[in-house]
Amino acid sequence: MSVNIYDTANQLEQDLRKTEEFQKLDAAFKAVKENEEANRVFNEFREVQQMIQEKQMAGQEITEEEAQQAQEISGKIGENETITNLLEAEKHVGQMIDDINQTVLKPVRELYQ
Repeated sequence: MSVNIYDTANQLEQDLRKTEEFQKLDAAFKAVKENEEANRVFNEFREVQQMIQEKQMAGQEITEEEAQQAQEISGKIGENETITNLLEAEKHVGQMIDDINQTVLKPVRELYQ
């Protein structure tokens, strides 16, 4: 019997969308998008985060000014309940995906043990 693993993956994708964790993430993201200040701060946070990640991946040092900028935006994030709700929802979805990855990769881990 042949198994189409991609059908299973597509079903998992559809099931993920129906989870409570994803529904909360979707609602939290929409709340950020609808709040002008939260959306502005969140986009600034993402830009700073991406810039730092790119520099780290390239092996470049983060300047004092960039570190200060990241610290300032982190402070703004912590003060904005709409964004902190989004980040908390992201954390829960991320944990669920990590758990799924552990399950999916179990046969490979077992093979190498």
